[in-house]
Amino acid sequence: MTAWPRFRSSRYNFCVPIGKDSVLYNACSGASIRVAGNDAVDLARLLCGPPRGVPVGGIPRTLVATLRRGGFLIEQTFDELGMIRDRYRSARGRTPMVLTLTTTQDCNLGCYYCYEARSREALDEGDVPAIVGWTRERLAASRKDSLHVDWYGGEPLLNIDFIDVASMALQALCEEIAVSYSASVISNGTCWPDDVAGFVRRHRIRQAQISFDGLKANHDKRRRYRKGRAPDPATSSFEQAVAVVDGLLDVVRVDLRFNADHGNQGDLEGFIGFCRDRGWFDRPFPCIFQLARISDFSERAGFLSHTKLPEEEFERLRERARHLVPDEATLDETTTRSLYPLPRTSVCAALADDSIVVGADGHHYRCGLQVGEKNRPVALRGADDKMTPGRDADWWTAFDPTLQPNCSRCSFLPICWGGCSKKHLEGDSYSLHEQSLYWRKALPQKIAWQFGVALEESAFSFTEADQFRPTSLE
Repeated sequence: MTAWPRFRSSRYNFCVPIGKDSVLYNACSGASIRVAGNDAVDLARLLCGPPRGVPVGGIPRTLVATLRRGGFLIEQTFDELGMIRDRYRSARGRTPMVLTLTTTQDCNLGCYYCYEARSREALDEGDVPAIVGWTRERLAASRKDSLHVDWYGGEPLLNIDFIDVASMALQALCEEIAVSYSASVISNGTCWPDDVAGFVRRHRIRQAQISFDGLKANHDKRRRYRKGRAPDPATSSFEQAVAVVDGLLDVVRVDLRFNADHGNQGDLEGFIGFCRDRGWFDRPFPCIFQLARISDFSERAGFLSHTKLPEEEFERLRERARHLVPDEATLDETTTRSLYPLPRTSVCAALADDSIVVGADGHHYRCGLQVGEKNRPVALRGADDKMTPGRDADWWTAFDPTLQPNCSRCSFLPICWGGCSKKHLEGDSYSLHEQSLYWRKALPQKIAWQFGVALEESAFSFTEADQFRPTSLE
């Protein structure tokens, strides 16, 4: 009677062909090795695919040791999914605390794709004590040693008076309890004070995101001033944003977000050329180019589902950006191939145990994209400023991708953790499927890049069978 092998292959093994060689990659550990020779194909076939028992008697002992260290070979009884679940749950508690403050729901621009419900709702000085009190309690309970504040909107700088008061109060709190403080801001670049550098230093901003919708003609057409909101003397929104970026890059990192759709994708080359000619990639803080797809990020943005770029077309645009930007280091992590695909060890702020989004209405939300959706707060502020749980509070607390039917059997799980949790909440199966397609195409490219190979999308991609594998042993 033949003894059952002691070891089995990991269900998170992948193989990427590079010429005559093969690269083995394990998504659970992040390890990769390049194998060559006559037996490389057989070894890859043995280790990749549905989990199976692996007799190691015919494999050199040094190679067995390497495969075990990399997680390619595991003990028969080892619970890989359980380990990922422990890692995920630990990350929810360890992820740094982010406090997102929606200073206002108002905006001076009327972008055609905007899904936000514009209103004059805004936080004011009277809201600061409750915000500081909540922050103090969470920092004490979690024993976190850092706080990051994200100024959000609407256009957050329309309520600069609130930023001035709340920022000073939160910085004072952090100094009092010996917690490090930093901040970021997402802005359209039209409402900044003249002393940009002073504003950044005063509010300890370490990153700013400024959005563009193409070159000047496209940008100004898409980012029109709302009625009665244009500056005097009139200055285009493009020219104002450019001037702000010019000032910011001396003192802080700036993510230049290019919002792409069918109508402006032709501006990509010209816009990157404009950034290069402006010297934005060569400043004390070189700009980071971020390519984004105008999309239906919220339930309120369903009208964009038929106008956004298909995933395949957007991926081709990503590839163009990689060639046009002068250095991979100036690409954001969603666009670059050079970022090694390590297993996740942190979660987005929406899932972090100690992070929250304060809406301009004073309610608490988990995800910034849900701000203003009256049925989505996880805590509602009452007339007496007391917070009561919202209908989604328990869902956010309990969400675990390792328990989701598709995610639990997905071999991308350790590097993806289910993608956007908000899409799970909304049952957006189309967007979740697009996430799967992204990893099938992008993961081979990221793996190959570490070995000096620029693997084109058309050359190789993973299949649905590579992604979803049986849980039982063959």
